[in-house]
Amino acid sequence: MKQILSLMIIAIITATLLTAGCVESPDSNGGITPTPDTTPVSTEPDPSEDMLTPGPLGTMPPGQEVEATVSRDPLKTDIYVTFNGGRGMSAIVRIDATMYASDGRIEEKSMSRPRMGDSVTFTGTRGTDRVKVTALYNTGEVVVINDGLFEYRSRL
Repeated sequence: MKQILSLMIIAIITATLLTAGCVESPDSNGGITPTPDTTPVSTEPDPSEDMLTPGPLGTMPPGQEVEATVSRDPLKTDIYVTFNGGRGMSAIVRIDATMYASDGRIEEKSMSRPRMGDSVTFTGTRGTDRVKVTALYNTGEVVVINDGLFEYRSRL
């Protein structure tokens, strides 16, 4: 009887040692919620980069696409950035919009944990202004989701 009990205890200990560390899923991070790195964005343009030239858009993670539209008020110089949501909106920590005005100003505005329809407004110029919109995912990934030029059209 003692031999059977000893063998059972040894079997349980062996099974426990063999399975230790095998219960964590590949995407698990130990219950720690990732905190996005909040390094300040420089408002001074890189001299090698033409600030009024739009760049390429990034690739969003599959199944986590989101959209933001940029529009210009036809009567004023206001520029609106509106978060339209998407399948990945629950994974978005922040939306950053940067306006590069034709007069040299650079303004940045953010929407934390945006909901569909949230927006920010910039005061543009009577020239052509560039607006770049980036999405920060809860994984820390930053993706450019909109980057374009928006021209002021004067009324006649």
